[in-house]
Parts: sequence; structure tokens; C-alpha cells
Amino acid sequence: MVNHRVMRSGSSLMHMSLELLVTGLMLIALGGCARQSIILVPDPEGRVGKAEVSTSAGTQLLEKSGDMTHTSGKSNPPSSVTKADPAFIASTFGEALAVEPPPPQTYTLYFETGGTVLTPDSLQNIADIVSAIKQRSAISVSISGHTDATGSDRLNDALALDRAAQVQTLLLQQGVKPELISVTSHGKGNPAIPTPDGVPEPRNRRVVVIVH
Repeated sequence: MVNHRVMRSGSSLMHMSLELLVTGLMLIALGGCARQSIILVPDPEGRVGKAEVSTSAGTQLLEKSGDMTHTSGKSNPPSSVTKADPAFIASTFGEALAVEPPPPQTYTLYFETGGTVLTPDSLQNIADIVSAIKQRSAISVSISGHTDATGSDRLNDALALDRAAQVQTLLLQQGVKPELISVTSHGKGNPAIPTPDGVPEPRNRRVVVIVH
């Protein structure tokens, strides 16, 4: 019996019968005698990362879509990299890929200067966020507040949190469950548009909502 898996990771070390350093979407077919077929494929947004497949006897790097290697235990090196047949990927992993969760949806909402008032266009996006939460049966909604580079760090940390809390309130008013929501403040750190300190930038006065 062969067990098929799909593993998704940004940049992490996963431990199995060998070590996988993954920055993409991996397809792994586990067969008899600890034999594994490991394939690198694009993620749902079309991006292809890299994967380093290592055993105590050697390493192979997968860096192009469809790159495939095989392993048969820690004491044997991974096989030379070959190209996986798309038909093999579809027939072997089709069912597993079909149940993969969709990628998160990200929304960026902008604010008027110096406060927690959303711009008119961004206020209209609240309905879209609520709709996505319901349609996806979301498991979490992260809300992160940001400011531009004007003002002190202390004031901007508080303002960014107030902006995130304002978006949280709007979502709660539309029936989003409070246990789904997490709120954070980045202050003027992590700007969308880097600027010197003290420079106002409307695109940095924002809240980022990620629906998982």
C-alpha cells in the first residue's frame, strides 16, 4: 500500500525518515521499504520554491517545477533528480491535492491620516472580507495594524493597534466570531513603502487582514 502526502511549508525543517528543508509545495509518495518519491510543484499561487532532500549518504536539490528524487532510507543517497511526468503527478496525488486548503486571502485597508477612520474605498471592503470568511469557513482571521513614519514609536504602536481594533469591531458587528480573530500592532515597523523617519506615506497607514 502506498501512502500519498502533500506537505506545504515556507522555510522549515521537517523530520521523517530523512530531513527535508522545504520552501515550496512538496508531494511525497511513501511506498514499501521506506521508499519515497519526492516532487517539487508550484504552490496554489504558482510560485516554485526550493527543497533540499538529505540523507546521511547524500543530498539532492529540487529547484524547478516537477523536479523529482527518490529515497530508500537514511543510509542511501537520494537518487539523481529527474522530471516527474504530469500524468504521474495527477494520478498519484490528485486526491491529496484536491483536499488541500486554499491559500489565505489578504486584504489591505487604508486609513485617513492620524486616526482610525477608514478611507471610503477601504470601508467598502469590509463586506468582501466578511463574505470571504463565511465562504471559506475560515479557521482564523489575523488583523495587523500599521502606521506611517510620522510621530513617535509609542504613539504609532498605539495608533496601529487602535486601527486593527477598529477593523476587528467592524467584523464583529457583521457577525464574525470573536474566537477567529487575532489582533497585532506593527506601529511604523514593516512599512509597505519604506520612507525616512517623519515622512507621511498614505500606503503605510493601513491594516492587513489575512483570512485563513
